[in-house]
Amino acid sequence: MPEYNRTPTSSKSIAPDGSDRTFCRVKWKDRTAVEIQPSRGADGKKEALAFFRIGTHLFRKGIPVPEIYFFDRQRGLLIVEDLGNCMLFDKVSRLKGIKDTSPASGMYLDVLYTLLSMQVEGGKDFDISWCFQRGTYDARVALEKEAAYFIGAFVKDYMRTEAPERVWKELTWLALEVDGFNRNTFFLHRDFQSRNIMMRESKGPAIVDFQAGRLGPLGYDLASLLNDPYAGLDYSMRLSLLDEYVKLLEQADMNHEAVEIRRQWPVLSVLRLLQALGAYAHLTKVKGKSFFRAYIRPALEALVWIAVENFPERLEGTIDLCRMLSTDIEIFTDPRGQ
Repeated sequence: MPEYNRTPTSSKSIAPDGSDRTFCRVKWKDRTAVEIQPSRGADGKKEALAFFRIGTHLFRKGIPVPEIYFFDRQRGLLIVEDLGNCMLFDKVSRLKGIKDTSPASGMYLDVLYTLLSMQVEGGKDFDISWCFQRGTYDARVALEKEAAYFIGAFVKDYMRTEAPERVWKELTWLALEVDGFNRNTFFLHRDFQSRNIMMRESKGPAIVDFQAGRLGPLGYDLASLLNDPYAGLDYSMRLSLLDEYVKLLEQADMNHEAVEIRRQWPVLSVLRLLQALGAYAHLTKVKGKSFFRAYIRPALEALVWIAVENFPERLEGTIDLCRMLSTDIEIFTDPRGQ
């Protein structure tokens, strides 16, 4: 790859989803790449440095992430491999309404294999000093970035409701469960969902947006993928794919992890959906990104489903709150209600 030319022959903006970074597809001569400009402020450069360090590590471990061609640490500028335009989200969206689920299942099996490879190989020799945020996913992260985010950004700011004290207590209990899981061995992407997985022709899935990565429990990224509101997988398919992931663990002689993942799954599924609801509410109301509004209801419904199936008594107050909010959700997911 030639040294990056600061005046490429063409440049086309790429929509950034929820990020404050700026993305452009650049071209010079017969080569293309993606230019990533950091978000404003010192944190933007720190995030870019984490992308560079974690991305370099994953690439060296053979994980399908974009090769990093150029990094200007002073400016926080990155030039990375162009993985194309097709996300897993695009593939799944085209299959909605089709009764035959085998094409979607086949794609997800490929993604599950890639996920486990990233988790295991990415965890080897991983240095938590590379992390932009906390180096391990633990109860503190779960409480602050999932439970409190849900209550603050979604319940209070978006739905204009106060969460009962009982809900705080229930979600604190749930967050503390995380410290009983293996959190120090495996790589955790932190946002492993269908819009961060690129589907390449004949090359299999590739992973982007890993700059918030750290060490953590296996079940988090699995929960993020299968309960992804963007994809909206049927609940039976989610459980079927959970079984397939367990089989992959057993085939890799990870029998202890195959047992533990069943315990992790419901806890981390609820926590991940709390985070998603907080994020969608914040992006919709504060950032003005209306794209995310449509995924609030699916996330809320999935949260209730998992909580009812697994923690009907321990999360009874949270379930009641979510059911109450679901009756008002149309008011607040209508642009006129904001």
